Amino acid sequence: MRQGAGEKTALKKEGEIFQRKAVIGLDPAVAIVFIVVGLPVAGGLALAAFSEYLKHRRQIATLQGTGDKREVEQLRERVRELEQRVETLEAIVTSPEFQLFRERMREIRAEAEKALPSTQQPSTLPFPQDAEKQTQRL
Repeated sequence: MRQGAGEKTALKKEGEIFQRKAVIGLDPAVAIVFIVVGLPVAGGLALAAFSEYLKHRRQIATLQGTGDKREVEQLRERVRELEQRVETLEAIVTSPEFQLFRERMREIRAEAEKALPSTQQPSTLPFPQDAEKQTQRL
């Protein structure tokens, strides 16, 4: 009897495959059509979308990679140039010769103030030549 019971369950299982509807309530033939047609179409669309995504990422990487390296190098060179200019200006401003120049300019300004009439504003005229030009305009 046990063999007979096993045969009945095997037959019952085989019969259920064709008699039972799928879990989502579709006919097995419709489900097979969805599987045979739908999966390859969905897979193809997914593959096409993924390849476009990779192509886009490659283009972005190419554009960013070449521009950034060149631009970074140009900016570094500009920073080096500006640092050299600042060092040169610091050397000039802190040099004793520049201090002597500033003292001489103060003397010239004082002489220009003495030479100008009292109505002129001497702070705007640092050189005697400028004072002469300014008085000629008036």
